[in-house]
Parts: sequence; C-alpha cells; structure tokens
Amino acid sequence: MTSGNNPLSTPEWHAISRELKLVRHLLGAGATSLGQASYGDKLGEYYVAFFGMTVGLERLAKLVLVADYAISNGGTMPDEQLVRKYGHNLAKLFNAAADIETKHGLKLEFERPTDPISAKIVDVLDVFADATRGRYANFATLGDPNLSTEEPIARWWGDVATLILESHYEGTPSQARTEANAEEMHGIMSAFTVVLHVNEPGEIMEDVRAASLSAGQTTIVQEYGRFYALSIVRWLSALFSELSQQACYKHQIGAFLGAEEHLQTYTVSDEFLKNRGVWPLT
Repeated sequence: MTSGNNPLSTPEWHAISRELKLVRHLLGAGATSLGQASYGDKLGEYYVAFFGMTVGLERLAKLVLVADYAISNGGTMPDEQLVRKYGHNLAKLFNAAADIETKHGLKLEFERPTDPISAKIVDVLDVFADATRGRYANFATLGDPNLSTEEPIARWWGDVATLILESHYEGTPSQARTEANAEEMHGIMSAFTVVLHVNEPGEIMEDVRAASLSAGQTTIVQEYGRFYALSIVRWLSALFSELSQQACYKHQIGAFLGAEEHLQTYTVSDEFLKNRGVWPLT
C-alpha cells in the first residue's frame, strides 16, 4: 500500500468490509438470541442463535484464512477454493485458525478457549452446521423418528447446559433460591393452575414446580451460554484483527485497512461478555 493509492477504490477492500459487516451482525444476532432463548414462546430464539453463531463463526474463521494467505503470498488474494474446501466444518476451521496463530507467532490478548464448556459448544454448533444432522434435524425426524437425538436444542441442553449448570448453578445460592421459589410458587398456584409444557430437553412438565425450576435454570444457561460462545467469538476476532493489522501496516495490503474496527465490539472484557444482553455493542 503506497501513499496516493486509495484502498477504498479497490473491490477487495469492499468485499472484506461487506463480509465483516455481515459477520459482525450474524454473531450479534446469535449472541443476543442465546441470552433470550427459553422453552415456550422463546424456543425459536435457539435456532436464531445457532444459525447466527454457526454462519458467523464459519465466515470469520475463513476471513482468518484469507488474511493469512494474503500475508503469505505478497498481497495476492486467494480464490474461493481456499475457503470452500473446509465446507461448514467449524472444528477444522478453528484448528486451522489456531495453526495460523502459531505460524505467525502471535501473542493475543484473548486466547482460544479450551475449557470443557467451550469445547462442547463447538461440538454442538459443528453438528448444527451439518445440514444432514443439525439444521434439518426436524425435517429428518418426520421421516425417521430415531433421528430425534440430533435435535439441536436437546443437544445444546444435553451437552452444553448440563455442564453450565454443574459449574455455575449446582451448590450455589442461585440453586437454593430457585428451588425455594419453585416450592413457594407450587404451594401458592398448584391448586388452581394447570401446567402442560415441554422443556428444552423435550421433557413434559405438568406442575408448577417443574416449570419454575426449569425457568430458573434457563436463566443461568442463557447468561453463561452466551458468555462461553462469545469467548470463542472474541478469540477469532482478536486473531483476525491482529492479522489484518499486520497485513495492512506491515505488508502494505490495503484491502485490510480498518478491517479490525468491525470486530472491536467483541474484543471486550469477561464482564461485558457476561452481562451485556444485546449485541453487537453500539
């Protein structure tokens, strides 16, 4: 990138900018929905979350591949085959991104999450990204009820929510408070209240106590599910931001000018990730 050349006049700069704007809001929609999803009339938010997270993370990881290729090839941009060969496989894309981080010797402020909950989130999202198992699981179940085990919400609760509740709910004041409230509500309302609901794992709830317990546990899963998912987003955002700045300012590849600004909304502290309900930040 030499003085006098305007990167904004190149199609490459516009392509990367448009892609980042898409990624930013896909991930934001996914994170926001993760913090709102629950059984009942908010059940659809789970699917919004899974679509936003899987597509957004896939495209962000592929932008990492593009930045690495450009740096490694004197500013030449890759053809589509570079990103297409990974398909929708998030686990492979994340491993490829981690290899790129090592290749460039980067010391990121926000590292790749390696805890068990984050690992399970990757597994669940990876399955959802696979159309034959995740995104079309409900249609597949219509023809073969045995495939109901692939249902994404049940998988999220069986694999991710269980670990969240073990780590952040069981044995805590939140559990005691939730159980006490459930007993109180059951005592007050059960004589004149009919409950017939299905919770996230697909279990039928027929009394006030069960519904109240489920609601309290869902609140914990909403907060920490969003937090751990955003921790993965934060790592990839930090990685791409560092690579794009190197590409622009060290290797003079103007297509990456200002690219990192689109993702600054996700490179924030744990406190923001836990407590902010609406994403991206404005």
